[in-house]
Amino acid sequence: MREAQFWTSVDTSPGETECWPFLGALNIDGYGQYYAGRTLIGTVSAHRVAYVLAHGLASNLPAHRLVRHLCANPPCCNPAHLTVGSQRDNMTDRFRLHRDRPGPHAVRTLIPPPPGGRRVTSGDLKELARKALEAEFWRKIDRSGGDAVCWPWMAASRHDFGYGFVYWEGRHTQAARVAYVLHHGLTLACIDSDLVVRHLCPGGSNPGCCNPRHLKLGTQKQNMHDRLAQGKYDRGDDHFATKVSNREVRALREEYWNAPHGKRPKLEVLAQRHGVYWGTIHRWLRGAGRQEAGGPTGELEPEAEARTNHARGEAHRMVKISDARVRELRETYWSMPTKQRPSTVSLAARLGTDSKTVWNWLHGKSRLSAGGPTSSSENSGQQSGKEPIPDRQS
Repeated sequence: MREAQFWTSVDTSPGETECWPFLGALNIDGYGQYYAGRTLIGTVSAHRVAYVLAHGLASNLPAHRLVRHLCANPPCCNPAHLTVGSQRDNMTDRFRLHRDRPGPHAVRTLIPPPPGGRRVTSGDLKELARKALEAEFWRKIDRSGGDAVCWPWMAASRHDFGYGFVYWEGRHTQAARVAYVLHHGLTLACIDSDLVVRHLCPGGSNPGCCNPRHLKLGTQKQNMHDRLAQGKYDRGDDHFATKVSNREVRALREEYWNAPHGKRPKLEVLAQRHGVYWGTIHRWLRGAGRQEAGGPTGELEPEAEARTNHARGEAHRMVKISDARVRELRETYWSMPTKQRPSTVSLAARLGTDSKTVWNWLHGKSRLSAGGPTSSSENSGQQSGKEPIPDRQS
């Protein structure tokens, strides 16, 4: 990329045998001054930069080695007109070859290209810059093992969990994500932000791997399933955020399920004892979480949730409609023929609440403490207020 930037400052249009004038700044003697050359190879002399780049040299020539113009044209950067020599050679050119006459002069014997040809980089700068960035990216990855094995990220920019990180297309992202888009000819914008790059490496996922053959797009849920299947998801005592040990969870289950029915402790009491939410206790007792802790599990009866210190029904300070009225509503509603039942909208207007709340009451989704008949949504009418049956006043 930087080489291409230099050659855009040189007019190469005259052809292979003619002079290629430098298009940038010239010093008082007419020599091109390429100021970016100082960081590129260590000199601002445009013709020296042209010689070094065209011959594929790693750095500038020693100071005592001059780059001679066979054309006697100071701004010329045509490598076929440039050769290396001493100050004496340079003076010989001036007085014997050019007879102290100013150039440019035709070069009858062009300097042959080095083995492999001259390296004169040209093309669209944006495209060249993209290719240079891609080449720099792949240099940070060890691909020496072949296509079948993992390609580890070798740069220092690495996440605590081992994922390589890189700044690409204006943002910081995982190296594996960049490897995936480059391999498939995409950009980062082509991938939805809610998709992740899954590591499906042989023998288990390798976070530092950037081999596109081991990478596949997927959801975060699929990524977590991969971790679970590979046994890489920390559970129980091994998880960094665990507050209650496996031994304590197992003892909690044994205490609850071994107690006589009706004398089992409240979920809220257990939650307070262990410093967690009572819903977490509910999951542990059912076996929906912390399976690795062991101990008995089972399905809790509906009233088990009620055995907490949470105020419910009439006991709750914000309840405006009594349990008796909710129970009466259920009994009246379910005792009527289906086509004669009032809409939830009309019932909500009568009770001073919303239709969703009424629907939940009727179908046993809330206010279980009120009692009375309920039914599942499959056997009930419509949930919304679009039922064609008009309101019936009692």
